[in-house]
Amino acid sequence: FKRKNVFTFSLCLWCFKNNTDGLPLDMATESIDDMYDGCRSEARRKETSAQATERKTEHATVIYMYTKVKYIQQTFNKAVITGKHKYSTNKFKFHYFYFYLVDAIQILHHKHKPCRTTYHRTWRHYNHNVIDTNMRFGGFILTGLTKQSSVFNGNVSCFEIQTCFGADVAYYSATKQMGQVLIPPYEVFRITDVLTSDSWCRVVYIQSTKIPRTDLNCKLNHNEISTYLGYRC
Repeated sequence: FKRKNVFTFSLCLWCFKNNTDGLPLDMATESIDDMYDGCRSEARRKETSAQATERKTEHATVIYMYTKVKYIQQTFNKAVITGKHKYSTNKFKFHYFYFYLVDAIQILHHKHKPCRTTYHRTWRHYNHNVIDTNMRFGGFILTGLTKQSSVFNGNVSCFEIQTCFGADVAYYSATKQMGQVLIPPYEVFRITDVLTSDSWCRVVYIQSTKIPRTDLNCKLNHNEISTYLGYRC
């Protein structure tokens, strides 16, 4: 029993020592980042009022599910962050969910001021030797308008974010709290500062470059859109 405890303790020390560099804050080049820019306007013009109503229901549903079920949020984000080469295939299982979440963010974004400051906290440790570099989160990040927001948790790494592509989804969220801003995976940020001695936690300050990176923009062809979404965007 003692030998087992010694081995476990040694393993924990090894893990800690080998993770001091932290997770990368980079451009998340393996992520899915389609923002459907320029490939759905024709369908919108042909959309009937009944179809438009149904689409609004889908928007509300995916936002509610994303904020309600942590397992869906985690599994979906993992697939988005690593799914670049699966996007045009049925190996990516979330085309429908991804499309309506992006679409909802873009519609809600246009209804509010273009840029705002938000906050995000996590238990993850990130590499802090990244000042004056660009990054993307790679997945969808739920942030709050205050540091004490209950939509996230953790006190290891904290972000003060100026987002210009995120949207306030509080009205449709399962969490009843004002000021919940969902940031899409294609937004690019500049890391302007990192503070490791802040009383809040290790703070990473990032500002939107206001220029998205969307390697997979309009990647799906008409047949793939019809198959995966049932909607000609």
